[in-house]
Amino acid sequence: MIDFRYHVVSIVAVFLALTVGLVIGSSYLSKVAYDELNNQLSSLRSQNQALHGTQNELDAQVRDRDSLIAALGPDAVAGKLSGHAVAVVMLPGADGSAGDALSDLLGKAGAVVTDEVTLKSGLLDPSQAGKLAAAGAKVPAAERGGAQLPSPSSSSSSPTPFPVIALADIAGAVVHRIPATTSGVGEQKITDQASQDVLTAYSDAGFLEVKAAGTTSADLVVVLAPPAPSSGSAANDAADTLYLGFLKDLTGGGRSLGAVLAGPASSAASPGLLAAALKDGWVSKNVSTADSADQPSGRIITVFALAEAASGKTGHYGLTGTADGPLPDLR
Repeated sequence: MIDFRYHVVSIVAVFLALTVGLVIGSSYLSKVAYDELNNQLSSLRSQNQALHGTQNELDAQVRDRDSLIAALGPDAVAGKLSGHAVAVVMLPGADGSAGDALSDLLGKAGAVVTDEVTLKSGLLDPSQAGKLAAAGAKVPAAERGGAQLPSPSSSSSSPTPFPVIALADIAGAVVHRIPATTSGVGEQKITDQASQDVLTAYSDAGFLEVKAAGTTSADLVVVLAPPAPSSGSAANDAADTLYLGFLKDLTGGGRSLGAVLAGPASSAASPGLLAAALKDGWVSKNVSTADSADQPSGRIITVFALAEAASGKTGHYGLTGTADGPLPDLR
């Protein structure tokens, strides 16, 4: 007869066997799992090193390509802008070094660079409205493009904002021409001294910087856009509206032969300014665009777009898949 102690011993023996099996099995499986994970880690490390090597090779190729394009740039654009005077305007946040490089290439293309003007962010600051108005008021109305616009007033239901007036003043000073009438149409030439007076008034107030001011009237204008913000906002939309109006002040009514809005590749995608320009009916038909202008290739594209604008044509060019291709055909 099997007694109770036999059952107890049997049960204990079973659980002991299970415990020993689990310990031995888990130890073996842990080592197998560890070896497998270690092998995967080593493989991923090797792949990562290979990718880094490939990236370094691609970076070197891009640098060499840009160096080659930069070296060939002067020959590529030689004579394209002979007989033309070009003003360079940099919007707040635009790359100053890109502006300097572009100005240099414009000279190699045969153009006379009349002005290099950098606009400051204070132009868009509502708290600076009074100071902005005071700066413009120092210049006679007959010399100001903004004086041809309705003045802001508390009694007006739709007053013209002071930044709009200031940008119209600056546009007139850049091309030495302002609207012919208070309806903002047509054009009338202002004197070289009047142009300098306007730029000096806003420069002294801290709203712009003039690196090179010439006495020659610009017949073409390049406006350099900043990189696109990381996300859209009401403030960005308001700034874009002001900048698009500035482009209209530069080119509307025959006040210049044409303008090119140039910027880095990011500006060609929403919420960038070049993308906004393409969505604006008037600007897209009357102002050319060129992306990648912070790169040697983009600066060559900008010069070609200016040459096309001088012949009365408008196009949208660059390396980000813009509608009209990478480069205008000047043949």
